[in-house]
Amino acid sequence: MCTSFTLQDADTTIVARTMDFGFELDGRPVVFPRNYLFHTQLGREISFPYGFMGTGNPKMGDLLADGINEKGVTVMELYFPNEAVYQEQSDATKLNLAPHELLMWILGTIDSVASLKQNITTIQLVAAKNPILQVVLPLHFIVSDETGETIVLESSAKGLELKENPVNVMTNSPELEWHLKNLNNYIGLQTQNFATKNFQELTAHPFGQGSGTFGLPGGFTGPERFVRMAFLRANIQTEQGYDALLANTLSLLETVTIPKGVNIKNDGSIDYTQYKAFYDTKKRSYFFRPYTQSETYQLTLTEELLSLEEPKDFPITQDFVTHIL
Repeated sequence: MCTSFTLQDADTTIVARTMDFGFELDGRPVVFPRNYLFHTQLGREISFPYGFMGTGNPKMGDLLADGINEKGVTVMELYFPNEAVYQEQSDATKLNLAPHELLMWILGTIDSVASLKQNITTIQLVAAKNPILQVVLPLHFIVSDETGETIVLESSAKGLELKENPVNVMTNSPELEWHLKNLNNYIGLQTQNFATKNFQELTAHPFGQGSGTFGLPGGFTGPERFVRMAFLRANIQTEQGYDALLANTLSLLETVTIPKGVNIKNDGSIDYTQYKAFYDTKKRSYFFRPYTQSETYQLTLTEELLSLEEPKDFPITQDFVTHIL
């Protein structure tokens, strides 16, 4: 599952996501310092010149599900079931990575979307299982930088394909082109109320405020969340200052948050929004809110964090916090 989008004003680019999953990730902020030595599952060692942070867990090893590096590049991986295609054999002319390792390589070595476009052809994704989940994860990726440029990476039989993303939204399957074409079915959505309409001698009126959004999908499938977020993101106000931009980001995330218990997977596990995370690509700040929390944690990449000797995680409380007046 999961939904991701960017939101901008004149000064700031925010990249946001929900993490919807059935397996309990116990996600928390984790920082990887500069020059971290990353060991791939296929036997390579890579020294990452850039430091970065994101959502991980020491029990999950040196892997993140989303993150931002010191250059402002932000990456999020989302499930891409029945669509992701990987190579079965390594290619000696390329850097071969497991699907769940691509995010780490981007954060550790790439300084912009332009740089990713130049270097992505050196990478091949191989069908290697995630060591914790013991499955080959079907993933695709949304990547942004501090300029606000946003692209999607999807792996097909053709290999890794880099795709422009004109709506700056991503959910799950099908592929990005399908989601974009599907928006043609919703051109009747609007922010204003519909006018009255005559049916012969009867004049029909909207029942109330919000009639222009009649037909906006409300379910939790990938296509429904994509349409919902594309419409809301395109119309939400953004020129209201930094605090308002952050508040709007959280408001948008709430529209695709899956409550625990309403979406049961075939294996009986509960797929729900385990956390919300969003990143300021210019300030290099990371905002994190777990499902049970009413408050948001913030962490900013500082020179001190980038110079750590080893990765550092930041345990968080799951308590619901209120302010007593």
